[in-house]
Amino acid sequence: MSTTLKIAWRNIWRNKRRTMITIASIMFALFFAIIMRGFQKGSYAKMKTNAVESYSGYLQIQNKDYWDDKNINNTMAIDATLVKELAEDDRVVAIIPRLESFALASSGASTKGVAVMGIDPDKEDKMTKVKSFLKEGSFLDQSDKSILVAEGLASFLNVGVNDTLVLFSSGYHGATAAGLYPIKGILKLPTPEMNRSTVYLSVVEAQDLFSAYDRYTSLVFDLKDMEQTMAVENEVRMKIDADQYQVMGWEKMNKELLQMIETDNAGGVIMIAILYMVIAFGIFGTVLMMTNERMREFSVMVAVGMQKVQLAKVVIVELFFLTAMAVAAGIIISLPVMLYFYHNPIRFSGDAVEVMQDFNFEPILPMSMEGNIFVFQGIAISILSLIAMSYPTIKILKLKVVDGLRS
Repeated sequence: MSTTLKIAWRNIWRNKRRTMITIASIMFALFFAIIMRGFQKGSYAKMKTNAVESYSGYLQIQNKDYWDDKNINNTMAIDATLVKELAEDDRVVAIIPRLESFALASSGASTKGVAVMGIDPDKEDKMTKVKSFLKEGSFLDQSDKSILVAEGLASFLNVGVNDTLVLFSSGYHGATAAGLYPIKGILKLPTPEMNRSTVYLSVVEAQDLFSAYDRYTSLVFDLKDMEQTMAVENEVRMKIDADQYQVMGWEKMNKELLQMIETDNAGGVIMIAILYMVIAFGIFGTVLMMTNERMREFSVMVAVGMQKVQLAKVVIVELFFLTAMAVAAGIIISLPVMLYFYHNPIRFSGDAVEVMQDFNFEPILPMSMEGNIFVFQGIAISILSLIAMSYPTIKILKLKVVDGLRS
């Protein structure tokens, strides 16, 4: 076996130009496959992170009827001791209380239906970074009796900081919900729909407005790692009363997003498959050229006594060496590019920004550094190369020495 390895290693360097062409063809094919897949995986991960950290959180505890009927009467009261116990989990960054409902917002002759978000300002900001969207005025604190208004809504109602907004709605169990609230700040929210129809106030003030004292529509979990969601969800489910509450993971709350990702991923897989077809023909063309150029050499080696099976083994080992070097080189040259785009994602401009923001996506194209990108692409290219090895193997086993010597 060592003799076969030595002969194969020497053979691939006897014609350096041919060797470098073969390595380069596989290397650049792998490079483009890795970069393409890295951008795809990066964009999917960013979509998921945006969905989770902009609103839904990694999981939520809700009244068991709330998801199907988002009504103020389907709020919940939950034991503070249980919340404290859940928050002590090392995987949990914060548990964020929310009370959400709808109301009519009015200023002068202008009225519009709005989404009312009752939040814990400090905890909410840690996950959704809502404070970073503040355009004018100042942010809320827990004891505030004022509100934050989205920029689009403020423009529609023609109000600004220090103006007063009237909120009117139906409260818990039919109670009248009405209040006058000074505007403390204007938010420019990234999602156009939210930017046109959202007001924020402290969760305590929201409970007072809707007469839903000590009640919440959801407890939102911010976790350290998305991969831990399922484990935390299962643990929380065991600790709550299933007759009163339900636990919703981010995947269940963002089904439309996941379906869109799956559809786009299918298109990406087709594009990768097309690229692999091109790669396969490139590799096969290189192997075909290399084999036909060496038919006389093969015939001489068989004529002097080398068995065809042994010669085929040498050629297979040669191709194995070439593929291994090409795969290693492809990964090595792709790493700096991926690292650059990982730390400096492509930022879109122009009309693309508005289109992406309409879908609640940050207008960037990030790069993923998942290890399986390198592994899967390397394995795929290696399989294509191994398939290409069948051609020289068959040619050698069917070799007619006399015809080969005349070539």
